[in-house]
Amino acid sequence: MTLLAAITSAAATPTPAAGAHPIVLTPGAAPPPPTSAALPTPIPPSDWTLSPADPALSNAASFLATSLSSCSSLPRLRTLLANFFTTLSQSLSLPPPLPKLPDAIRALAPYFPAAVASLVASAAARLSEHDVLLALADSRLLAHPPPDLVSSLADSGRADLVCAVLRQAADLRSSELLAALRCFLSPASDKAYDAMVDVKNRWKDAALLAVKKYQDKGAGKKVNAAARRAALLLMMGHDGFSSPEVCLHYLLASGNVDSVVLGAAVAELDGGEVVRLMRYLNKWIGKYQRFPEAQACPEAVGILGLEQCESVPSFAAVARTLGVLLDNHFSHLVLNADVREDLRAADAMVKELAAEAESSGPILDLLHRLQQDK
Repeated sequence: MTLLAAITSAAATPTPAAGAHPIVLTPGAAPPPPTSAALPTPIPPSDWTLSPADPALSNAASFLATSLSSCSSLPRLRTLLANFFTTLSQSLSLPPPLPKLPDAIRALAPYFPAAVASLVASAAARLSEHDVLLALADSRLLAHPPPDLVSSLADSGRADLVCAVLRQAADLRSSELLAALRCFLSPASDKAYDAMVDVKNRWKDAALLAVKKYQDKGAGKKVNAAARRAALLLMMGHDGFSSPEVCLHYLLASGNVDSVVLGAAVAELDGGEVVRLMRYLNKWIGKYQRFPEAQACPEAVGILGLEQCESVPSFAAVARTLGVLLDNHFSHLVLNADVREDLRAADAMVKELAAEAESSGPILDLLHRLQQDK
């Protein structure tokens, strides 16, 4: 019997239970039992339709965005933000906002519109409301900062806020990178340098906290292991670096900086800034040569609250920046007698690290294969 004849014969023969079971293509196999005797009860449309959106929140956000462009005083800015936070809390059935604006921003950060946060940052920078800016940066609401924010903060000597913005920014332009590089490589004022000293002091406090956590034997093995790796990273990022150089860590550690955009910024540096950047990178190469076991420790942020561990540049980031610097200023560095020894030292260290990596390659491949065979 052909396949077509078998199908036609089966269709012509009525089967009482045919509709109760699925089609079985395997000859001789018993059909599976029905999963349910009856279909599920349909849900009336009135039970699943969405309630209309509350227009109060969208109106408040639109009013805030429109008013921020013409806001010219701190009291007006604070009033606008306080009113918006009240409407936001009421519309989302949240607790009343905290009286201090920075605390309210941190509490409402998960519900704060990103587009509005950028406008608030512009107005706060224009009016020197730096506490609001810091709260926005700490809450990671400035992934897309306004175009002139980094330059404005650098001009006002707030290097600490520049670091906070660089730590999370996702799309920095070459002009912003250049402003940050010049802010750190050539501090324009004592105020800017004092802000960088504060940043380095926070790294010192974080390193001491990591050492304390490691020495606490009752914290558990997981905490002690994370604290040990964090202490090594923070020690590497603190010891031997000046305060402006510690601030440079935030720029190099950012994973969102494109090499082409970075090259455009590095190409605009003057001779003194190029030499200082070269010596800074040389220090990092020496650190990784001395401590090859150092590696990223993301759990230190969640377990220990040491956010500085996120801003320790990896060896790959250091090597990439060194390559960008040599591509743009090779002639100046080679002809400069003051930096010639630094170049030779960097060349020797890079060759040693490359040889070590090459010799470790087969061992790493073997370990990966053993892990896959388990």
